Amino acid sequence: MKKKIMNNLDLKILALLFSVILWLIVVNIDDPVKTVQFSGVEVQIMNAEELEAQGKVYDILDNTGEITVTVKGRRSIVEDIAKENITAVADMKDLTSMDTLSIEVTSNKYANELDDIKSDKENVRLSIEDLKKVQKVIEVKVTGEPDDGYITGALTTTMNQIYLEGPESLINKISYAQAQINVDGVKANVSSSVPIKLYDALGKEINDERISMNIDTVSVNQEILMTKEVPVEYRIGGKPAEGYALTGVVESDVQTVLIAGRKTVLDEVNSIVIPESALNVEGLQNSLEVRIKLQDYLPGNVIFVEDNMNGFTKINVEVQKETFVTISFSKSEVTVENLPEGYYADVLADGNYLTNQETILKVYGLASVLEEFDADNAKPRVDMAAYMLQNSLTELSPGVYNITPDFGLPEGAYIKDNFKIQIRISE
Repeated sequence: MKKKIMNNLDLKILALLFSVILWLIVVNIDDPVKTVQFSGVEVQIMNAEELEAQGKVYDILDNTGEITVTVKGRRSIVEDIAKENITAVADMKDLTSMDTLSIEVTSNKYANELDDIKSDKENVRLSIEDLKKVQKVIEVKVTGEPDDGYITGALTTTMNQIYLEGPESLINKISYAQAQINVDGVKANVSSSVPIKLYDALGKEINDERISMNIDTVSVNQEILMTKEVPVEYRIGGKPAEGYALTGVVESDVQTVLIAGRKTVLDEVNSIVIPESALNVEGLQNSLEVRIKLQDYLPGNVIFVEDNMNGFTKINVEVQKETFVTISFSKSEVTVENLPEGYYADVLADGNYLTNQETILKVYGLASVLEEFDADNAKPRVDMAAYMLQNSLTELSPGVYNITPDFGLPEGAYIKDNFKIQIRISE
């Protein structure tokens, strides 16, 4: 029996090998080995919280966090594997001194039946730096211009600060946080929730998902105000010293101002009044020079359109020394007018003011006022109708009346001591 087995042993071994080879050929023809690639596989970083606990953050460099995985195995197997079956992980616990993590690739399907599975990258390269937290004021930028006759007023926001967190090198680039609101062509208040954007010192927007913000929008309300131009009134208080008078000249750089406010408020404002208390000339022998802040005299809920109106304005109230001219007349030159019917009048010489001789009076005033006054032809005139009206008299009774005559004096000229003429009225 042994002899029969050993007979033609070489041929038998050869036949066995041939059978194995033939079987492999048949198998491979029916289910050949195939290689499949899956690109864009994201590497999952494990145990990243350990780095965050140290106050540090990482960034994946050179796109090493995304790999291409090659899977090799029988066609029936690899064709049944999808990208979702491939897992690539890198463990932060294995961080090297070169700030790299080795990549481990596995499949959750046919893991033990694959001939090979590998990544085109061996390591994830990291940039590790300190985590930085900052607080920034939210700047609000108003774009556009309201409709003609309107300006922007007060600007309010629900929040004025934002908290940022991210890699130190990235946070250091942030110069300011800004929200923009558009008011172009509007006539009413604008309220909107607007996004907050981050910018560097050159005004270039920084948009990076590694930066976390506690808020990403802010509610903004922009007040829109109506404008109106009104005059400035300068009211003078007090009287200059005796022998001095106001010329009526008030010099100021500002005669009219442009103001703004709600329409219901502006409808009630027709001028800006500088009161007597601010321009008091009592007892002065020289012109008054004062600096006032116009803003202090604005009505409530009204603002100046021009910013420079909030500053000080110089005002000059002119005061000059008075001069005088003389007038002369006789008793016979006194005329009595508008005497009621049935009455006649006699001009009396009372010995105090009017005499039978020539009466001389001084008329005082500023030189600019008296130069237009014809003193040579100024004669006293007594208007009885005007006297009755001033004294609320409906009837004129016979008797003697002390009446201030009219000399036709220009405004600002006067006669001292309240000169009067005695008139006797008879029926």
